[in-house]
Amino acid sequence: MTDRFRDAFGDWTPEAVVFDCDGLLLDTESVWERTQSVMLARYGVAEEDTDLDALVGSTLEEAAAAIARAAGREEAAVLVETRDLFLEHLGGEIRVMPGARAVLEATAARVPIACASNSWLEALEDKLERSGLRPLFRAVEAADTVARPKPAPDMYVAAARALGADPGRTLAFEDSATGGRAAVAGGLRLIGVPPAGVALPGAALHLEDLEDPQLLDWIASWPARPAREA
Repeated sequence: MTDRFRDAFGDWTPEAVVFDCDGLLLDTESVWERTQSVMLARYGVAEEDTDLDALVGSTLEEAAAAIARAAGREEAAVLVETRDLFLEHLGGEIRVMPGARAVLEATAARVPIACASNSWLEALEDKLERSGLRPLFRAVEAADTVARPKPAPDMYVAAARALGADPGRTLAFEDSATGGRAAVAGGLRLIGVPPAGVALPGAALHLEDLEDPQLLDWIASWPARPAREA
């Protein structure tokens, strides 16, 4: 085990791991940014006149509501347009983020893993299937499978329990403050993989990306834990 991970976690190792999806495992953030830019231009709204940066990691519904407020438009109509355009843009090839597949495969070989995303379930399943990552996950949780999406803890608690693990014995990987708050509030230990210069409150450790070779070394040191029934 490397000193960085020992300093952060000591001898603690997880019984299960829950991963965020967008921006961490899949390069769908660029798809959303393209959708957002088109929608703002369609309504004649300048990006500096919105508070969309605060919505990174939020649901599409919350982002569409922010666009509607900035444009002075009716939220339901903007949501329909935004969702349709996002799905159109998402229809192309989905790129797996560097290092993500190797980390998922190494982790799934040691402990059960889940995906927790503020996407709605149908879109999440589609993204994971088309990227070839879905078979690695024992469970998935989405914005419409729990009562409250991130930053509420519901999704992470549900994912841990679906894997048969106590949240306090579960590790989360997140790239956004919204998701990080959800994981920490749910009692999970957190590794943040945020954009450069950003820190996730409550993270035990921050990584620049999932290609960190020391991460794979740490994962390989975990005792294998067969999945238990929730």
